[in-house]
Amino acid sequence: MIFGQGYRVRETELAQRLAAHARIYALDRSDTVTQPRPTPGDKLRLRLELARTPFRVLADEPLTRFQMPVASGIGPWSTTVAAEWNERRLRKTLNRFDCNTVYLSTPFFFLPSVHRDYKLHFDVIDNFHDHWENTRVGRARREFHAEQIRRADTVSASSLQLCDYVQRLAGRQAVYVPNGAPLAEMRNVPRQEVAGIRQRFGIGERYVLGFIGNHTQDYYGMERIVRAFVLAHKKRPELALLIVGPGGDSALRYCDGEPDGVFVAGSVSPTSVAAYFHACDAGVHPYDLRPQTHDAMALNVIEFSAAGKPVLSNPFKEFQRLALPNVRFTESDSIVDWAAALTNHDSFREFDKSALDQSIARFDWNLSAEKLGATMGLTSAQTPEPEALSTRVLDVVQFERKPVVDYHSIEKLFQTLRRKMLPLADIRTEVCPHVSRALIPRWRNLRWAKRVASHVNHITGDVHYLALALNGKRTILTVHDCVALRNSRGLKRTVLKKLYFDWPVMRADVVTTISQATKDELIRVTGCNADKIRVVPDCVSEVLEHIAREFNSKPTVLLVGTLPHKNIERTLDALKGISCHLHIIGRLSDSQRRALSEFDYVNEYDLTSAQMARAYRDCDIVSFASLYEGFGMPILEAQATGRVVLTSNLSSMPEVAGGGACFVDPNDTGSIRAGFQRIIADAAYRAELIELGKQNVALYSAERVAKMYADIYRELA
Repeated sequence: MIFGQGYRVRETELAQRLAAHARIYALDRSDTVTQPRPTPGDKLRLRLELARTPFRVLADEPLTRFQMPVASGIGPWSTTVAAEWNERRLRKTLNRFDCNTVYLSTPFFFLPSVHRDYKLHFDVIDNFHDHWENTRVGRARREFHAEQIRRADTVSASSLQLCDYVQRLAGRQAVYVPNGAPLAEMRNVPRQEVAGIRQRFGIGERYVLGFIGNHTQDYYGMERIVRAFVLAHKKRPELALLIVGPGGDSALRYCDGEPDGVFVAGSVSPTSVAAYFHACDAGVHPYDLRPQTHDAMALNVIEFSAAGKPVLSNPFKEFQRLALPNVRFTESDSIVDWAAALTNHDSFREFDKSALDQSIARFDWNLSAEKLGATMGLTSAQTPEPEALSTRVLDVVQFERKPVVDYHSIEKLFQTLRRKMLPLADIRTEVCPHVSRALIPRWRNLRWAKRVASHVNHITGDVHYLALALNGKRTILTVHDCVALRNSRGLKRTVLKKLYFDWPVMRADVVTTISQATKDELIRVTGCNADKIRVVPDCVSEVLEHIAREFNSKPTVLLVGTLPHKNIERTLDALKGISCHLHIIGRLSDSQRRALSEFDYVNEYDLTSAQMARAYRDCDIVSFASLYEGFGMPILEAQATGRVVLTSNLSSMPEVAGGGACFVDPNDTGSIRAGFQRIIADAAYRAELIELGKQNVALYSAERVAKMYADIYRELA
């Protein structure tokens, strides 16, 4: 069997184990591919060297390693020519070794003939997405990859995400042969060796975060983790960051003159790597969020898991689907969110280690090799069934607005939903390159949206006008509220109504609103047919937990939002004379600060999800006497935490709260005051509201809402 070896750990580990079942001839290109960041000149030299490489056998035990000439195309036009030349060379090599099976992994411009006298197994370990999916080069590369997969006799993939990729790209089901680790070796490491590493670096008393692997590429996230660590170290000086692997020396450049706590081990011998995983208290996986990393099964996460360590990772799709009990995720790949996560002790809290052992048992190189061998017919074991994931062939783009200060509730909502939609659809997020302020930035966003559009397109909110650039038959538009029209007048309102409501609603195939109240208002505004609009509510974040709290005699009242329609001024008037402590979330205006002069209060803004969850936990009452809401998420967040809610009796708020809130007239200070007084005085009433809120919030689970959107995606597809 000819086996591709030399690029990645995966090929090497599988080839060595399969050598017990068959004679393995491994194509070795590792001596040629040595430049981690090649320049155009390096790439040309690489192609010439590959083509000029003479055929020669390098080693004969335990497997035969050999080299042969390989052509590498320089663009779509030359790919087929290079592939045909490579197959002719491969056929000669098969005859030389008297071999009849080929294992192909990294696609080195090789396309097998439709009619051939040898078996071909294609192992998909990477995808061929590029940033602009609709570019000529991107389309050519994906079509070439798809044809490789279609012509193979058998197909495997190294991750669940890639199994789906194979099905979407080529209409085939792949056998799931996951990346893994040598579990036995990873678990049996001498304690004295681990203690020696910690003593050598002087990290015996610190909480050590490990960044272990190959760090020679920019997207591996070294700058991200080092800069985030420097910020977090100021709040948690007990932390240390141990960087192990080639390229680690460059980490000190990102410390901004504050290298305290950053330790660089550099490259270490393969026999001692396992000890370094055990020498760390936790692992970090900060790779960039991109199609390749979303779909990859990163080895270092599995190796940290085999060592029984917690792992903090960017929110990659593959690991969210695997749901390992020790792996937790940051909000995003920003340095600020990473610093917040490193500071938060919950990121590395205890987990069920027996559950972890059960979860990672299947990620052993021996099991993966056995599965691959059975798939290729090299062993007598039963051939495994391909991974059947037909519900995820959907390829969906969710469009988001460019982030602006204090406006991120839509983004957080769909971040939660995307995690729950992972078993249902493959979602790609595209963020507008320009803030929607003025005509030219909006026009540029329209041109951009047309380039990145996919089979199904979902405008998640605020940037409704993007529907004008998309195929209306495959577009879903989510409208959260009509507050922009309420706050505008004259010509501005007329233009806004056409650009954000009338034309986009008419263009989109399906429109969703987050409440019945918003649906009714949208119908009044646009005259749209009611059948076109569907109510898909917001969901509650999973970071919120229902936690009982003894009600304080001087209660803490949490006020969420400070914009004019949040009605904070009337709420403050209603609270005058009532003994309480106020916690206000949102930027305060000068007039609001003056109104707060006689209150005991704290003010915060730009909070992370974890910080907001803590704010709900630490309060006694959540006040949300808003004048208008498209939905009213703080109501559900309070109910999910087990806090009593005071909210308005108009707009969408009664619909969202169910019966689990004290309803008041937001235009009447006396009504608001009476609501607070009843909540504070009546313990039985509080208990009743909390129980009703707990029942109500169950209707807004992320799983339920994610399925509602996924059903619409399938309908449009």
